[in-house]
Amino acid sequence: MRQARQHQQMLQEAERLKLILEAVKYCQKVSMLGMPKACYSKALREPIYFLWESYRRTKSQAAKYCSEASLMCTYGNHGLVYDHAIPFRYIQEELLKIVNPNVGNVRHVLEIYQVACLITKEEDNLLTSIGLRSSMPDAGVEINCLARYEAAGIKVIPNPDYVPNCV
Repeated sequence: MRQARQHQQMLQEAERLKLILEAVKYCQKVSMLGMPKACYSKALREPIYFLWESYRRTKSQAAKYCSEASLMCTYGNHGLVYDHAIPFRYIQEELLKIVNPNVGNVRHVLEIYQVACLITKEEDNLLTSIGLRSSMPDAGVEINCLARYEAAGIKVIPNPDYVPNCV
């Protein structure tokens, strides 16, 4: 019985990745046809968020990191922000430049680029004020998902409520 459950969970993840793969292929196709990014970005953003990023988890559980200051905030008063550590446009660019997209290479990009962090509204405003709301600081070849927070002086720690994406 336990093996059946584990197999079912893997199939569940595989099916979700297949749906995201179809969204990637769609966005690649309409991009090549000349559709502006603003028209198709949501067609990729939504499947990634609902089928991968937060699947069966709350935002608090889906965020791998949090700022120290965010531990004192709650969602109810709008003081807490769920932030993509690497802005979504970078994830989108990486997915759309895959030459022959398949479940394996889509999963690889998601595992590297899709990282969330809980920050305060003030910290979000700080990122915006220094030009890092949707940009990464200049970096070398290696990807540092926490580079924006480091550049802004925001202290980030592993989120104690994080639940890995394995269900």
